[in-house]
Amino acid sequence: MTCPACFSADDVSYQRLPDQQVAYYCARKHEDGKPREWVRPLDAMTGSWSAAEGVTDELLEPILSCVSPEDPLLEFGVVEYRFRKRYPDLFRAHVAERGHVLVGWTQTTASAVRFGVALGRLARAGDLAYVYGPATGAWSYNGQVAYWSRPPAQGRSMLSWEQFCAAEGRPAEWTDEDRRAASGS
Repeated sequence: MTCPACFSADDVSYQRLPDQQVAYYCARKHEDGKPREWVRPLDAMTGSWSAAEGVTDELLEPILSCVSPEDPLLEFGVVEYRFRKRYPDLFRAHVAERGHVLVGWTQTTASAVRFGVALGRLARAGDLAYVYGPATGAWSYNGQVAYWSRPPAQGRSMLSWEQFCAAEGRPAEWTDEDRRAASGS
């Protein structure tokens, strides 16, 4: 999203609001020396959200909070599950916009182009570390996935999705509850 005052996207951040609205903020100092704020309907902007990092801004802190400093390396599915449980509305909003294998197969799912991008940004910022390992359970169709932790990754054990599910007493495959949580029905 570009600022209507300075036509720059570099300093624009946004926050999802109720009722399908999005509040934008441009931190750049404009001619009057002040930043700009404006609100637009969510559907008016969807087509122009091709910059993945702008779309994932609101995911950074919530996803980071799903990986504790004392955690082992967590298979991607564990991180996403925690995110879905802790931030159900935010999770469903991104799934509604990009899809998920839980609600139907698509090439570019929220897991890949939203949640994965946010995890990658956190790794580049030094907030998370990762290694690749086997994808398990419902995620096994991927072959291998990233396992995430707070830095450093070296010396940490790995917790797979299957191990996590066994400890939680739930199946490692998708359940009807998982599908309802993704679709909001």
